[in-house]
Amino acid sequence: MKNTLVNSYLDLRGDGWSYEETLTDSVEIAHPDYYHQVLANLKINNDYSFANIQLKITLLKPDSTSQVFPISIPLAEKSGKWLGTGLGSTITFQEPILHRKLFDLPGKYYITLEQNMRLENLSNVISAGIKVNKQEEIF
Repeated sequence: MKNTLVNSYLDLRGDGWSYEETLTDSVEIAHPDYYHQVLANLKINNDYSFANIQLKITLLKPDSTSQVFPISIPLAEKSGKWLGTGLGSTITFQEPILHRKLFDLPGKYYITLEQNMRLENLSNVISAGIKVNKQEEIF
């Protein structure tokens, strides 16, 4: 899709997502006069033990300033049914997390994801990443 600027899944070690392990991707913003949407990409094993995941997202701007966003993403209904899609034992999620006018400068932005579940190792998380879509022009 021409409005998708980045769409990544970064694989984690086989034993889950360590509290110290960060995943970083970047996106080049050529048009700061447009709104953008950031989505969290997740792949989990259906043995994942929780109905949600807590993430800490850090956005590093081209001017070296940064913003930190604590994010909670629901992964399952109260009944236990996964909200994502998948085949076999892998469930895939693509959840909107940040909206509108985040990217106010042209240049390269770095987006870092950390699991924030207060567990030393979050098992059954396979990969995580971001998707950034350019949306409508700001008037």
